[in-house]
Amino acid sequence: MQGENEIIEIKARRKRRSLEQIAELVREFGSSGLTQRQFCEERGIGLSELQRSLKIVRRAHSAPKLMAVEVEAGVQSAGALELLIGQAYRIRIGAGFCGVTLRRLLEVLDQG
Repeated sequence: MQGENEIIEIKARRKRRSLEQIAELVREFGSSGLTQRQFCEERGIGLSELQRSLKIVRRAHSAPKLMAVEVEAGVQSAGALELLIGQAYRIRIGAGFCGVTLRRLLEVLDQG
């Protein structure tokens, strides 16, 4: 049985941050020069909130990016593939190529 003077504590629900707010928080952390714990103490936020934000931003940056492709009709290739990337790169890939090697090459080109 509850007493007359019993205090009931109700915690306010935290508002969710938008993706833009999460990205801004991560940028601020990155430029702060502080450890995660110091940054969180200074901002009055939970360490888990910052870590969750860092994870969200990492996932967003590692998501595969799609690009438009154009398929040329009438070209006989005998199982070969030619990949043109802008005006800078032309990559010819023969039948039986190593997909891992191609992925590494594309990652290098994407960084440049």
